[in-house]
Amino acid sequence: MITKNDIEQLFAKMRKAGWNMEQALAWGYFFKYQSREPLEKLADFLASKGYEVVDINQSFLDEMWWLQIEKIEQHSIDSLDQRNQEFYQLAKQYHIHAYDGMDVSPVDF
Repeated sequence: MITKNDIEQLFAKMRKAGWNMEQALAWGYFFKYQSREPLEKLADFLASKGYEVVDINQSFLDEMWWLQIEKIEQHSIDSLDQRNQEFYQLAKQYHIHAYDGMDVSPVDF
């Protein structure tokens, strides 16, 4: 589980590397499960909430299915912590094995 302390450390590293945390960034979020169907249902729900469904694919390493979504948005430590908590709850609601965290990249216009 990603803690608020984990997010604080992430933000500190990003600021140290020169990232502007006061602007919107491309945030990617990941869910995994042993079959595709529950991830497709979750993907449909998240797409209706404004998330872009990037991919649903199967990993050859662990044979788990992965859902990747993305949204361009600005986060604070608190808002990202809240988003993670929401995604942990959605994973439970959709009976998904795990919300597996996020990544971030600059927005390319």
